[in-house]
Amino acid sequence: MLNLHSILLIAQSKESRSIIADLIGECRRSLEISALPVLLPDGLQLLHSFSDPQVAILEVCSLAQGIRDISALLAVHPRTTILATTVEKRSDWRGTLIGAGAEEQLTTPTTCGELEGVLKQATRLFELKQGAAVAGGTIITVYNPAGGVGTTTMAVNLAASLAAREESTALIDLNPFSNDVTTFLDLTPAETVAGLLESEHCVTQGELQRVMTHHASGVRVLCGPDEVARESTAAPDVLPNILSSLRGQFNFTIIDSGGSLSRRNLELFDASDVILYPLLQTQAAVSTADRYLKALKSRGVGPDRVKVVVNRYDSNEQLGVAVLEKKLGVAIFHAIPNSYREVNSSINKGTPLVTSYPRSSVARAFAELTARLTTPLPDRSPLKKMVFATPPLLRGFFAGAGGGRLREQRI
Repeated sequence: MLNLHSILLIAQSKESRSIIADLIGECRRSLEISALPVLLPDGLQLLHSFSDPQVAILEVCSLAQGIRDISALLAVHPRTTILATTVEKRSDWRGTLIGAGAEEQLTTPTTCGELEGVLKQATRLFELKQGAAVAGGTIITVYNPAGGVGTTTMAVNLAASLAAREESTALIDLNPFSNDVTTFLDLTPAETVAGLLESEHCVTQGELQRVMTHHASGVRVLCGPDEVARESTAAPDVLPNILSSLRGQFNFTIIDSGGSLSRRNLELFDASDVILYPLLQTQAAVSTADRYLKALKSRGVGPDRVKVVVNRYDSNEQLGVAVLEKKLGVAIFHAIPNSYREVNSSINKGTPLVTSYPRSSVARAFAELTARLTTPLPDRSPLKKMVFATPPLLRGFFAGAGGGRLREQRI
C-alpha cells in the first residue's frame, strides 16, 4: 500500500478536475491509496487552510502563471511535491516548470499508469523531505583554497552518488574560481545563487525551490553566476539563512567552494557538518594544506569535521599516505584514484562520472566515500579512534601506512 493520504488538486476548468479526479480514483484501487483529492477550483486562495499536503497536482494553462503558482504553493508548503499538468507537449515547458520547483510535468490527457508512476515518486520524495525536516539534513562543504584540485569533480559526483541512494540532495556552486557545476552537469539555469545572495530579505523556501535547477540524476542544483566578473557579496545572515533552509528541505546539501578564508567561507564552515579537503600528492599542495588546516583549527574547525581526501591518488607517488599523514599531522579520510580519461570524458559529456562510468575505480571510490559519509559516526571528537575495515579498492592504498585488513584511524 502506498502511504499517500493527502492530494491537493488545483485546476480551473471543471473538465480538467473531473478527468484528473477520475484517474486518481482508478489509482486508488490499484495502489490502495487512502487519499481523496481535495479540489481547489478557485486557485490558491485557500492554501493556508491545509497542513502540508503530500502531493499537489497543479493545472498549468500559462507558463508564466504556472511559475508564479508553483512559487506561491512552495512558499506555503515547501515539502509538498508538485506535479504540473499541461496540454503543451513542448520540452521547454517541462524544463521551466521543473526549474521552478515542480517535480514532474504530466501532459494531459494522461493514463492511469503514468499517473501511478509519478504518484509513487512524489510520495517517496515527500517522505524524504519530511525526514530531512524532522531530523535535520547534513551539510557537506568540499573546499580547497586553490583551483584545479578537483573540488567540483568531488562535489558533483558525491551529490550524484547520494541521489542514487535515494537521498534528497542539493548541490550549491559557491566556488569563486569558475562556477563549473553548470558545465559538469550540462545545465542552463534560468536563475543562479547570485540573486539569492544579493537578497535584502529572508530567503523563503519557495524562492529557493524556484531558483534551483533539477538535474536528471535527482540532484537539485543552485548554480553559480554565469558572469565572470560577478561575485555576489551577501549581507550578514543571508547565507546562513539559505543553508538553514536547505538543511530543512534536503537530507544532504553539498557545497562546492574555494578561495581564501573569507567571511563567506567561514560562514560555510560554521554551518557544515563535514568539510572535505581534496589533497593532491605534491609538495606544494601539502604545504598549502598544512597552512590552511592549521588556520581552520585555530578558528575552531578541526579534524573532527575537516576530512582530508587524497584526489587523483597514485600508489607510485613518493608522497604516499604515511608521508602525507606525518607531514600534516592528520589522518587521511579517503582516496579517489587517478583516472584522467574517464573524469575528462564525463565532464565533456556533462554527466557525473558515477553515472557515465559506474563500474570504474573512481565511481567505486565515490560509492565508498558516500557510504562512509552516510554512516553515523559514534563520536566526532578529534581524539576518538575508530577501527574500520579497509574497502577492497583501497587495501593497496592503506598498505603503505601500516597495511592489513584493519587499521586504526583518528577521525
